[in-house]
Amino acid sequence: MTAKKLKNKHITDGTDASFVTDVVDPSASVPVLVDFWAPWCGPCKTLMPLLERLVKAQGGKVKLVKVNTEDHPGIAGQLRVMAIPMVFAFKDGKPVDMFKGALPESKVAEFIETQIGRFS
Repeated sequence: MTAKKLKNKHITDGTDASFVTDVVDPSASVPVLVDFWAPWCGPCKTLMPLLERLVKAQGGKVKLVKVNTEDHPGIAGQLRVMAIPMVFAFKDGKPVDMFKGALPESKVAEFIETQIGRFS
């Protein structure tokens, strides 16, 4: 199964198979946020539109990859994702930061700004 590309080129539905292409490779030049979620998760439904909006507002300074843990449990297992939503930030192919739960907009925006700052 290949990743479904969304309308915004900075937001992707990722898979275990596409993780290197979607996350590892681009994280050499831009922070990549990976949102682990599932369709049944209420807090995930709150966080995802907020993340999408904030990433779009950055105009390419950050990328978002959304991984449905029900369909693609491999990478989530490797990262020991035990609760969702859980968002990891990747730089140079490695996780450098994370948060879990549906945080308030100000905290999510601060998290994104911190990740962008890692590339300054």
